[in-house]
Amino acid sequence: NGWVTSLATSMENPNMLLSASRDKTLIIWNLTRDETQYGYPKRSLQGHSHIVSDCVISSDGAYALSASWDKTLRLWE
Repeated sequence: NGWVTSLATSMENPNMLLSASRDKTLIIWNLTRDETQYGYPKRSLQGHSHIVSDCVISSDGAYALSASWDKTLRLWE
């Protein structure tokens, strides 16, 4: 719903994209194409109380780290 503020991907899993947004959420996207769509939201991560300004994914794709204007960092599994 909000503007995208950051995007991240992993070398180990290039079909996964993580987006951070002004609506306080992160979304894990699956970029694999099928007959009807290309890219779809796989999971929504919620927990910040303000805009999520940045995100990164670990090299193996198992963890994500997000930073928010609420002055917190969150580690996601």
